[in-house]
Amino acid sequence: MSRTHHYFGSGCRRRSLDRGGKELFTGLIECTGVVTSSRQLGDVTEIDIEEVPFASLMKMGDSIAVSGTCLTVVKTGMDRFSVQMMPETRENVVPGLMNPGYRVNLERSLMSSGRFEGHIVTGHVDAVAKVAGITLQGRTRILSIEVGKQYKKYVPRKGSIAIQGVSLTIIDSSNGFFRTGLIPETLSRTTLGNLVPGSPVNLEFDIICKYIEGLLTGKDTDNESRITRDYLGEIGWV
Repeated sequence: MSRTHHYFGSGCRRRSLDRGGKELFTGLIECTGVVTSSRQLGDVTEIDIEEVPFASLMKMGDSIAVSGTCLTVVKTGMDRFSVQMMPETRENVVPGLMNPGYRVNLERSLMSSGRFEGHIVTGHVDAVAKVAGITLQGRTRILSIEVGKQYKKYVPRKGSIAIQGVSLTIIDSSNGFFRTGLIPETLSRTTLGNLVPGSPVNLEFDIICKYIEGLLTGKDTDNESRITRDYLGEIGWV
């Protein structure tokens, strides 16, 4: 099941950073944009994104999820902005993300005090997977994603997952694959309608699954995230 809301033009809902510096997203896409150019500045890759209705509301230093990857805004304009990507991030996201013409899903970070829908998304990509197949069920499109058996514990039936930054519900999973459904609204308003068999996609597994694993095994399952279990408890989400 898809969970997608959109805020276009002057009616865009303003999202801002949590005062504690912990970036939160919901997987509810605000709009899409298109990569127009990218350049290397030493080790850093700077990416220009255009056709963004809320770009003029952004400021330098804001965090934004670009197809599920949390990046920092370094320039803004009327309908465009630029972000920078570190080498480690670049090596762990879909390879086309920096290419001119690549269309991306966009969501600004959300204050923890704001209305929360979708599910908790951090913008830290856990894996790049591949679309194994696409089938139609009426007006709904069913995606089969090959994720690998090592990740099966993170894709429970009816659980949440972010694909290219979009919050979705897992229909079922088996033998290193899982399925999810895309409703017409999601197909038309996000980049997921452009996927074909073989397309690479960014995946972020549900952080609650990862914290449960940490509690059961005693392992730190998300070293990068500043969104800790204690923090989620403080704001009433666990």
